[in-house]
Amino acid sequence: MKGRLVPVLLLLSLLAGGCAPETRPEPLRVAIPDSDHVQNPDTNYYVNWLEERTGLELEFVTIRRRDGEEYLDALFASDAEVDAVLFGDGFTIPEGALRRFAEAGELSPGEDGTFYYANYGDSVRHGPGQILWINCEWLGALGLSLPRTTEELRDVLRAFRTRDPNGNGVADEIPLAGSADDYACQPAELLLNSYVYNDPYHSRLTLSGGERKTAASENAFREGLAFCAALYREGLLDARAYERRASQLAELVNSPENLVGAFTTDSVSAVIYQGNPEILARYMHVAPLRGPHGAQNALYVEREPSVGAIIPARSKRQDDARRLLDTMLSEEASLIARYGEQGVDWEFSDGSDVSIYGGASTVVTKNYLWNTPQNKHLNGIGPMRVREEYLEGVTWNGVNSDAEYIDARARTSCRPYLPESGVFAERDEALSDYLDAAVRDFITGKREIGSDAEWNEYLSGLDALLRR
Repeated sequence: MKGRLVPVLLLLSLLAGGCAPETRPEPLRVAIPDSDHVQNPDTNYYVNWLEERTGLELEFVTIRRRDGEEYLDALFASDAEVDAVLFGDGFTIPEGALRRFAEAGELSPGEDGTFYYANYGDSVRHGPGQILWINCEWLGALGLSLPRTTEELRDVLRAFRTRDPNGNGVADEIPLAGSADDYACQPAELLLNSYVYNDPYHSRLTLSGGERKTAASENAFREGLAFCAALYREGLLDARAYERRASQLAELVNSPENLVGAFTTDSVSAVIYQGNPEILARYMHVAPLRGPHGAQNALYVEREPSVGAIIPARSKRQDDARRLLDTMLSEEASLIARYGEQGVDWEFSDGSDVSIYGGASTVVTKNYLWNTPQNKHLNGIGPMRVREEYLEGVTWNGVNSDAEYIDARARTSCRPYLPESGVFAERDEALSDYLDAAVRDFITGKREIGSDAEWNEYLSGLDALLRR
């Protein structure tokens, strides 16, 4: 009996050795913002592709706040273990705000000394930055034409307010809605371009003979402010345009109650949900409006890369985090991050078609996924680098409710009214803050645009900032 136990014990020992658990590295902990457009990061096609490509297991920590600076303050004040933080889809932080954390030693710099990984955009980087969208159902119901001038727009907005275009018997229409979150969603900024070239992204400054010149001191600028103030007093320009959040504007525009007559934005998909084709069909773009003296300008924007990700200095997996973020910046990863699964959601074009922007085609989209609830990519969260030839080379897929196609048509209509290149001055933060406050105060009536005393006081402050 004793002799039989030896091989049995040996077999058990071998089995025990063979079943010993394999030592696996801990998952890489990645903080990611909560998004209405990403159904489940753990089963997301793009995330699974990244795990397979890098050999890393990713564990996501969901961020449920919108302010990136506030989140980093809380993160670095806590004992939370996070190896990377991703930004995007409404959860952002300016590069300047990150410098405080970099100077405090909270961020791990890359090999080139930069302290963040960039997101190189989800749309064409040069061109019109603000577009007016109008409710064509309301126009049809009231027998009105698309406005071409500021006065025609005023007449249309008055009809929207007084003639019950949504047909519910209630005076609940908002003729021209806005949001405080972004210049693109502030209607007055667009209307001022019918009086002067109004460029808040460059502090309303242009270059003339090497000298900085501001449109904000011209009589035409004052006239434009007076026009906007009159719309505001009459209830045609949204009384909450300087208070409403972008998410609230989106809820209003997407409401089945049909409450909004017009709004402004840089991309229709930033306000109208792609899953609402009937709402997308309700609105159409308006070319830049001609002002009383013939001015007709489109706002030019050169979209700078945003912050896509940072690595905390206290992360114990910095090399792995860099491997993940470097992979996300590759062309293959970026195309998935922008368009989804190749062969299913998009395909390379053979170049025989014309793109939606009028150039050579490079990409054909089969399923438009941007700003929609889906599980193919992260809707712009994290680092990405999509080349301009792809962003401008998308070919129309024949779907009229494709937001990329709708945007391209609108931006193309604005291009003849863009300023010449080379006229832009550097942004001046103090000047921008002063002008933003003045525009808001004159339009909302906190300051009286018709008062020469108040206007001269404003000009004095403006002159002092220009002469610094």
